[in-house]
Amino acid sequence: MSEVIIYGMPRSSLSRTVQIACIEKEISFAFRTKGIQTPGSSPTPELLRFNPFGKIPVLVHDSLVLYETAAICRYIDDAFDGPLLRPVRHDKVAHMEQWISVALTRLDPHILRQFVIPMVFADEEQRNDPGFATRMSRIGDLIAGDLKVLDPHYADGWLFGPRFTIPDMLIMPMIQYLKAMPGGPEILAAVPNINAAFNNFQARHSAAATDPLLPDRILRSA
Repeated sequence: MSEVIIYGMPRSSLSRTVQIACIEKEISFAFRTKGIQTPGSSPTPELLRFNPFGKIPVLVHDSLVLYETAAICRYIDDAFDGPLLRPVRHDKVAHMEQWISVALTRLDPHILRQFVIPMVFADEEQRNDPGFATRMSRIGDLIAGDLKVLDPHYADGWLFGPRFTIPDMLIMPMIQYLKAMPGGPEILAAVPNINAAFNNFQARHSAAATDPLLPDRILRSA
């Protein structure tokens, strides 16, 4: 089998999703971070050579260069033998695409871009600013509302019952970051099905093998 290469960063939730997909699909891959910009920096020429938008993750397989996480995961599932990362019935596949869209266009912006990242990178002055606390509380309420909509769909284990699929691989890494943030455990306590799914996720080999090992600075972000 020709080499699959993933360009990304270990603490990138979406880079982790692609790695999880490869592990669940039981295919080997190389994960490369060299030449990738640090968070907040301009894209490097090396990354722009693969993705003109300067974003990770990127997958390279033979002559194929592919970016956008959902497209990469679908390619991994379709191009290689191994356990399916999607449901089989057409209506369930359509619902899978729905949840992928929700994960990328709503959960990712709310949980990661507007909640986790601001908390992690806020300095002492920002943390003591009442306006910052108000914004984080407002975003926390949005996240809580999003997850309450999602929670009933996790009642049977994963979004599609016993099958761990691509939207689960997108959502669970986000939940890990949310759980590490102040207020995150309280949000998750109100969505028991998602909380149970996250505990099951933590027990999977693909989760352990890609754990971002959050540093104390992130775990203490308050």
